Amino acid sequence: MRKLRQMITACCIMLCLLSFSSISQVGAAHEEKKPTGLTAQGAVLYDRQSGQFLFEQHPDLRLYPASITKVLTAILALEKGDLNAKVKTSKLAREQEGNRIYLEYDEEQTLGNLLYGLMLNSGNDAAVAIAEHIGGSVEQFAAMMNDKATEIGATNSHFVTPSGLHDDDHYTTARDMALISSYAMNNETFRKIVATETLPWKGQVWESLLVNLNQMLFEYEGATGIKTGFTDQAQQTITVSAKRGERELIAVLMGVENRPKIREEATRLLDYGFDQFVTKQVAAKGDLLQSFDMNGTTVQALLARDIYRTLPRESSAAFEAVPQISVPPAPFAKGAVVGTVDYFEAGQKIATADLLSASDVAALPPTEAALVTEDKFLLLSTLIAVLLYVPKRIGKLKRSSRSL
Repeated sequence: MRKLRQMITACCIMLCLLSFSSISQVGAAHEEKKPTGLTAQGAVLYDRQSGQFLFEQHPDLRLYPASITKVLTAILALEKGDLNAKVKTSKLAREQEGNRIYLEYDEEQTLGNLLYGLMLNSGNDAAVAIAEHIGGSVEQFAAMMNDKATEIGATNSHFVTPSGLHDDDHYTTARDMALISSYAMNNETFRKIVATETLPWKGQVWESLLVNLNQMLFEYEGATGIKTGFTDQAQQTITVSAKRGERELIAVLMGVENRPKIREEATRLLDYGFDQFVTKQVAAKGDLLQSFDMNGTTVQALLARDIYRTLPRESSAAFEAVPQISVPPAPFAKGAVVGTVDYFEAGQKIATADLLSASDVAALPPTEAALVTEDKFLLLSTLIAVLLYVPKRIGKLKRSSRSL
């Protein structure tokens, strides 16, 4: 009976529609408003709240990232290292080319200081010093970078250097860099570093005022980070974030000819995202999706996370929630996963989330468990007896009819 009630409840919820003033995809009328004529070899615009890509231009084309690689280097250092730890500069770090903070051999700096030198001044020497400190060697750190990228979902990338200095086998995509950038921006210390405009630097032989090379911080309204890059092979690259209200967007552009051009194209992408789209909440963490009875307890299945959808401003859409209960054996605690829910828009799945138990569920007391077991045994015994009796009875009836 309980299973029947659950099925009926699920069917009812499947028929429920949640209506909002929004739509799911960029409509045909919206196509004409998309930025055109971008010179970037690869570009995306990503909404962090909904996890949607609002613009794509060769998003999965493998390209050289240059120094936007350092986003991944920095987040790994923050997750694996101690910001107050002293990091000694090796000969390899000292000999790095390109942008530097001019570390001397055997110079010691805290990991925290090196991260500012890495992200503001794009120090390649800082990148190698950090890699050797965290991974033991550049090669081992590169393996960590690739593992982390896979974990994040950036599966079309391969990293060889912590700095982004050129290597033919060091590549990523605009889509992957958006995912890596968004992941890194979840870390408050990382956000603080990449939002820093200037910082005094005092090294063993070099003192200076570090000025963040990401000029978008100074030029774009609401800019919050994160990194620029350049090599001859990669050309100009950028991953830049900006926030207005509760919405934060990330634009990634790779393979652009010069700095003014890449900033102009990044500005066009961000303006497009803020001007043409809104992000709305489809469902809230803690929403009750279904209830069911188990071992004398009414269990409420609650939504595990917020669900958002980014939609063109002038559009409307309806969303359908389809829960699926999958109850673990008792006992289980409050917060245990008791199912999932899929959200659909116009017949297409847009999100999946876990359903969590709102309460503890105890195991049946031994006496009740024994009674349940006994009932099952009696039912099984009766069934077996019937199966054995019926053929014998039919046989007797047949013999009786023959004797008549």
